[in-house]
Amino acid sequence: MQILASFRRACVALVLLCASGAAPATAEASTPSLMWRDLRAVNVQCLVQASKLNTKDLEAALCERIRAIAAEGAPVPIKRVTFGDPAILAAGTVTLLVHASVEPSGDRLALNFAIRPIRPSSPDSEVYFGTAPKLALLAGARDLGPSIDSALSSALAELLPWKLQRSEIRVLTEIH
Repeated sequence: MQILASFRRACVALVLLCASGAAPATAEASTPSLMWRDLRAVNVQCLVQASKLNTKDLEAALCERIRAIAAEGAPVPIKRVTFGDPAILAAGTVTLLVHASVEPSGDRLALNFAIRPIRPSSPDSEVYFGTAPKLALLAGARDLGPSIDSALSSALAELLPWKLQRSEIRVLTEIH
């Protein structure tokens, strides 16, 4: 019984300590997933689908653009891989799977895409969802155009630890 009373007092002291302002007013919003632990390389693999277009050139351009944006400030090498590349299974490697579709949007084409990281060599760090789907207007059937960079940068900022957008969150200081 005495142990339970001591435990209750310790809990009350902790709550009072937090409520008194001893805790910091803000904290980092996101801690990177364990997926990024002991990272040695990042791969980018793209699949672009469209009903009436040959997407091979667009797929290569998209993958290269994502690779270039991801490489800015990256602590490890970033490279493009294709289906069946054994580098996807390499230890310490995360692969960004980019799935995109091209659809008409008025008199232009729109690229809808999402990016999901996978690390097959470390199943304990599985990420089930990637970025929220994004939309960007294309300059043409084979040209990404400059407007896509904003959407790609935003998507990568949701995933990559060296690009994570940190926002302030309030620390809970009130018990109900």
